Amino acid sequence: MGKVVGIDLGTTNSLIATLEDGQPWVIPDEDGELLLPSYVGISDAGQLLVGKSAMRQYAAAPERTVKSIKRQMGTDYRVTLGGGADSPVGAASPKENREYRPQEISAIILKTLKQRAEEVLEEDITQAVITVPAYFTDAQRQATKEAGEIAGLDVLQILNEPTAAALVFEVNSEETETVMVYDLGGGTFDVSIVEITGNVTEVLASHGNNRLGGDDFDRQLERHLADQFAAHYDIELPSDTVTQARLLRAAEQAKIGLSENAFVTVREPFLASKGETALHLEMEIAREDFENLITPMLKETLAAIDRALSDADMEATDIDRVILVGGSTRIPLVQRLVENHLADTPVSSFAPDLCVGLGAAVQAGVLSGEAVDSILVDVTPHSLGIAAVMSTPMGPVPDMFSAIIPRNSVIPISRSQIYRTAYDQQDTVEIEVYQGENAIARENVPLGSFKIEGLPPKPAHALQIEVHFDFDLNGILTVTATEKGKGQQESLVVNDAETGRLSSRELSQSRDAISSLFDTLALPLFETENMETEEDIEDDNGNALE
Repeated sequence: MGKVVGIDLGTTNSLIATLEDGQPWVIPDEDGELLLPSYVGISDAGQLLVGKSAMRQYAAAPERTVKSIKRQMGTDYRVTLGGGADSPVGAASPKENREYRPQEISAIILKTLKQRAEEVLEEDITQAVITVPAYFTDAQRQATKEAGEIAGLDVLQILNEPTAAALVFEVNSEETETVMVYDLGGGTFDVSIVEITGNVTEVLASHGNNRLGGDDFDRQLERHLADQFAAHYDIELPSDTVTQARLLRAAEQAKIGLSENAFVTVREPFLASKGETALHLEMEIAREDFENLITPMLKETLAAIDRALSDADMEATDIDRVILVGGSTRIPLVQRLVENHLADTPVSSFAPDLCVGLGAAVQAGVLSGEAVDSILVDVTPHSLGIAAVMSTPMGPVPDMFSAIIPRNSVIPISRSQIYRTAYDQQDTVEIEVYQGENAIARENVPLGSFKIEGLPPKPAHALQIEVHFDFDLNGILTVTATEKGKGQQESLVVNDAETGRLSSRELSQSRDAISSLFDTLALPLFETENMETEEDIEDDNGNALE
């Protein structure tokens, strides 16, 4: 087996890492930069921009630049990129518009990292471990795996980010240490409780929010700046995409500055006009004002801490230390809130932007057979089960969620449960598979369905159906249903179910399209003359099945 890399595919930044002599290290680009901004764009000349070059273009041409695509993984979202707004969608020319799925945009980022590693290591990179938030759904995990496949990678494992981070933190003794990993990034938040004993890392519980992170803090500050501008000039800011992108960029830069300074001055010239008078944004923001804007969102993370502790059947005093992971934990308020919420528990961080990728490299080394003293025991982030008719004092109630594998179960795991037919002479049962925590099945995330037909005619509850769930390390769920009498059996591999995933043909087409894009359009990752940038603008037994 060749070199296997670890990749942190982040909302704001991404990186690629590998092992050397058992130690993980981040592979830099030719300028020594470790992080690749997770931006993708097409220049006005039809050239592919990835990383810093795309990030610099964003404020000038947001319609030709994509950021934070990670938040759209696992959805039907489409983004249109190309050289002209009036060009037809799907055309072959780079100057014409083309629709891209989130997997394809992510694949461009992954392929750029892959090429970086191949240049530095001087060998082909074909296999990788890619990290995702612990609270990512099955659809989001599968979309990430598809992005890797489109980029030309065999994805050996989809690894939870807090778990990856825990792999790079050393324990000084063989005694068990209970660690809470608080991971707040650009677009997602996770908290995981892990036990580390020597070289064994075991996840006990995870909780989180896939729509909470630095992007939301930027938006809050952006709205604040817009309100202040309107109050000062008595005019609303234009709603066009360029003005809004410039304001968002200013908000992000102010947020970063406020992590180091108590006050920052925001300057954005020629942001609007009133008659023939140019209007400029120039105002001072206090850290305290910013903290007041984001405190309600950060309090949600404290509730997630309590939920994870409850799931692990622990108290705050059972935690030996807290590790802060993710770029957004650089905000001073984050550390203060966590410290106050978990009084007397040490809170620390180490390379918050890098540790997830480094941990992915460690796990990549384990999977490739390198001499790494590390054993990982992970858990399921969500409950897995089926829709069933449940008996209640008021009679049978349909469409109830019967969990077969509860959330935070150690993986890999296999579980079975016996159900019975709900009606007399019932000749068909449908197994509808869901993921989530809601008692109503349809309120959870559907993963797929299948039927067992031709059942022998029997009275209600006379036929037993065994439903077996098998969940492996790669997050692939296999569901098998067996009628216990005649032995009729049907199964569903959720990895292959029709739940919005790409078919083999679609994967192949996307892989060819992205490869072609790189072959014909790709620019070096350093700045290029005439490139348009920002500077240019200044359940229980007995439940029944339907």
